[in-house]
This record gives sequence, C-alpha cells and structure tokens, in this order.
Amino acid sequence: MKKLFCCILAFSCYVQAQVSYSGETARRSEPWVKDGIIYEIYPRAFSKEGNFAGIEKRLPELKKLGVTILWLMPIHPIGIEKRKGTLGSSYSVKDYYGINPEYGTLNDFKTLVHAVHNQGMKIIIDMVANHTAWDNEMAKNHTRWYTRNELGMIVPPIADWSDVADLDYENPELRRYMIDMLKYWVRDIGIDGYRCDVAEMVPIDFWNEARAALDSIKPIIMLAEGQLPEEHLKAFDLTYSWNFYNRMSEIIKGTRHASSLDSLLKEEAVQFPKGSLRMLFSSNHDENAWDNSDVVKYGKEGAKLAAVLVSTYPGVPLLYNGQEVGSDQKLGLFDKFEINWNQGKDFFEFYTKLFAIRKQHPALEEGTYAIVKNNHPEKVYTFLRKKGNDVVLAAFNFASGERTAELILPKNLQKKKFINLFTGKKVDRKNVQKLALPAHGYRVFVVE
Repeated sequence: MKKLFCCILAFSCYVQAQVSYSGETARRSEPWVKDGIIYEIYPRAFSKEGNFAGIEKRLPELKKLGVTILWLMPIHPIGIEKRKGTLGSSYSVKDYYGINPEYGTLNDFKTLVHAVHNQGMKIIIDMVANHTAWDNEMAKNHTRWYTRNELGMIVPPIADWSDVADLDYENPELRRYMIDMLKYWVRDIGIDGYRCDVAEMVPIDFWNEARAALDSIKPIIMLAEGQLPEEHLKAFDLTYSWNFYNRMSEIIKGTRHASSLDSLLKEEAVQFPKGSLRMLFSSNHDENAWDNSDVVKYGKEGAKLAAVLVSTYPGVPLLYNGQEVGSDQKLGLFDKFEINWNQGKDFFEFYTKLFAIRKQHPALEEGTYAIVKNNHPEKVYTFLRKKGNDVVLAAFNFASGERTAELILPKNLQKKKFINLFTGKKVDRKNVQKLALPAHGYRVFVVE
C-alpha cells in the first residue's frame, strides 16, 4: 500500500516540480505550529488497554518528554466489508462522525481532548478524506459520491487498496458533507486540526476551501501527507519531507554524500514558497509497519544521530510512539500490537534532553541555516542555525568509524567559545574547529 502510494507521489512531485512557487509566500502558521514537536500515537498499540483512557493516563509523561502536538491515527469505526487482517485498517473509515469502539466512546474522546489541553498541548486527528470503507453508509446512500467504472461499480483508489472505496470530489454534495464534518470535530469536539491522509489524492481546491472554513472557527494546524509546494499556499501548514527522510537514509547507508543534505535545501528553495514548513521524521507508522523501526534500520547510535538531525535541521520534528524507548517492534496496521515500554530508558532521557535543547534555542525552531564546510563532506555534515544572538552549531558523522573533521568556521566565530548542549560543558574553540566524532556520532554546540 505504502509503496504504491509513494510511486504515485513521486510522479506527482516530478510533475509539480516543473512549476516553481519560490516567488510566493507560504501561508502564515501559528507560533505553536512552527515551534511544535509532533508525537504520533497509534491508539491500538500505544497502551495495553489500546484506548483513549490508556493515552490519557500517560499525558504527564508525554508532557515531560517535551512533545507539544499529539497526532492520533484515525479514531473512527473501521469497516468490516473487505477488511484486511483481524481488526482491519483504521484508514478504512465506516463513519466519519463515529468513534472506534476499540478506543472508547465520544465522551471518552472529549475527556481526552480536554486533558490534552489541560497539559498545555494540542491534539489533532488523522482525516482519511480520499476513501471510505465499503460499508460506510455513504457507499449505500450516496453512490454518486464515489468513483465508478464503466459498469457503474464503485472502485478502490488503487487496486491493492481493496478494503476501501474511492471518493469522487467532482461531486459538490460530497464536498459540502466533508467540510461540514471537518468543522464538526473542530467546533463541537475541540480538536486542533488534522493530519490529512494521502492529501495529494484529493483536489487541492477542496483543501483550500476546507481550510478557509476551519480558519473561521479557530486557529488550527493542517498537516498534509504529501509534499507538493502548492499545498503550502493556502491549505496546509506542513507537508511531509520524504525527500529529507530518503536522503538521510541513503547517507546513513553510505550511498550518498552527507553534503547532499545541503543540496536538498537548495533544491527545495527554488520549488517551495518562502517560509514553507516541512515535517521531518526518522520513522512514522508507514515506515515502521512496511519497512522497520529506526533502531533496526540504522542501529541504536544511528537512530540517535537521525533523531538529532531531525530536531536541528530546518523543519518541524515528528516522533512516532515507541521511538522514545528505542523500540525495535514493527507495529502492523491490521491487527493488535502493544509497544513494549520496558526498554531503553536511555532513549527516553536522550529524547527529553534533545527536545529541551530545541525548545531552549530559537535558532533551532525558526533560525536561519548555513552550511559549515569541513574536510570530510562525504561523511561529516556540519551547519549553523542562527536567530538573533542564539547561534547553534550541529555536527554529524555518518561513517561507521571515527572521523576527525576540520571545520571552516565563519570569521566572527573563530575566537568564540562553545558549549556542548548535551553535556553542558565548555569546549575549547580548537576542539571545535578540529572536531573528533565517534562512529555515527553527533555534537550540538551553542556559541557562548
């Protein structure tokens, strides 16, 4: 399912890349969006209970971790007809106004929303607008809202997605229904926005119309599972940076030079509107379920390196549940799984420190970016983030062995002192300019 969608997405991005939006400006996002740390929750796997109550009781722990925006994978009832696996995919929605009984009741969800807000966090839900379950009442009572073949039969969006039926946004009645439904969850239930599944398979003009309607209620966040530059103009605050994820993975595997991360930013600068926010990740539910966990793919130290890069490179970071304990589990999407939380305490402390560093330094949230050249560009990546007087230097060694890199710092920093933000210790300038990094090692310094 994921691979097929990525093929479609890659072609879509290729076509869209022929049009540059660099002369335009991205829509303005709320400060809590730009400064956010997103945490993705798979309710079925997050706790032993596998429900909203299981999430609610651990909110203080998530607050301590440092996340600010909770994203819940789809919470709606799951279709039975043509279901895959034992429990079916939560992306096969039977009722857009309903709650999956696995997770609790509508009142249970309202209680969770209230508890999240009391912790000073935001909560968004996954919205599957491109397709529904076959036994959604819409498929029975509104067949004209669906894509049909030459025989008049409703079809899936892609053959492999056999458990869902494709919606047809040429129909104005469907558009009105979906916008009213989106407004309901924000206005009446109090959620703070949506992560929009396969957003590029739904017309952008629908999303633009929906966003305008939602903005009339309250400030929200809209995250697109897509990466088209045009999505940043009106509809979405954030898009997925698969380009970053793929590039980072290739560098860790040794098939790309580390310096190509700088090239990626230059490539995107001539395509995307100014100020576009990209969501960065080293794992998510798709990558975990269809590929593997980050600690399996990269090793434990490689997973930590990837996490630091995600939180210091320009963008908004995402953490998938389980990463904060170094989980090596694959969480399938069609059956019951439970995350083993009795694993790496060191990972939880690591992420807590990492997110605290990000919050304490505006340069990492909204600062400018500049490459710092070094003599090992194929394996070592070094850059500066700056906002006002806050200047942060980040360094990464993607090699499987130690590297000592000679950094060419800007003249105004060559006489400054540095502090290692993970240890709190001062570091002599000479030891920064000639920086020893262990295998898959990283350093993050602030200029004193």
